[in-house]
Amino acid sequence: MKIWILSFACTLLLAVNANAQMFGGNFKQGYYYDINGQKVEGLINENTSGKGPVPNEGYIIFKENDKAEKQKLSASMIHGFVVGVDSFIVARAPRVGAWSKYDMDFLRVVINDTTKLFTINGSERGKEGRGGGVRPSVSTGLGIGGGYGGGIGMGLSLGSGLFGGGGGSTHAVYYYGSGVGDMVEITKQNFVAAMTEVLAAEPEAVKKVVDKKYKLGDMEALLKYYNQLREEHGNK
Repeated sequence: MKIWILSFACTLLLAVNANAQMFGGNFKQGYYYDINGQKVEGLINENTSGKGPVPNEGYIIFKENDKAEKQKLSASMIHGFVVGVDSFIVARAPRVGAWSKYDMDFLRVVINDTTKLFTINGSERGKEGRGGGVRPSVSTGLGIGGGYGGGIGMGLSLGSGLFGGGGGSTHAVYYYGSGVGDMVEITKQNFVAAMTEVLAAEPEAVKKVVDKKYKLGDMEALLKYYNQLREEHGNK
């Protein structure tokens, strides 16, 4: 009997969670910049699923307050958004490398320094077969807060390049560069060189990477260590 009750409770919890996501739950205080550079404050849910307003684009759900009507804002409708300490910028799928299921989506800014670190949930299906010979390019600039190092350029876009269809499991994919216009995916092969640039502000963290105390699969632990060093040294 107890096992049945526990099983029922778990099923109910999963159903409630799925229902909350479907109808746009998990709103957090934040703001976004519209295509004219206007800052709009309110509540944002970035954990969306299902069909968005524009095909092949990621989207967020926004409302001005708890009682306001929900709005679906596609990536092409805004320059980016901030939720808490997390900043997100808009970018198109690069010609090579893992990416999300959308052609245009939001990248989270993990480290905002001379060499920046970005992340997105991607899959290997995007690694081959994307067309487009255009090099990544910056379209506009807009500074927003969030993350270490202050404001960053937003409203950036990469050159053309579409995903094919298909599924595939997703995982955190990391990119580094001075901006999304020249970012490169971090792989096992370039991990040491990439993170040496990204973590340059904290030599202790760099040494751990060079000594192979941290590898690509340890990225979360490495970033936690790096952030601890930043706090200790007052480099927020």
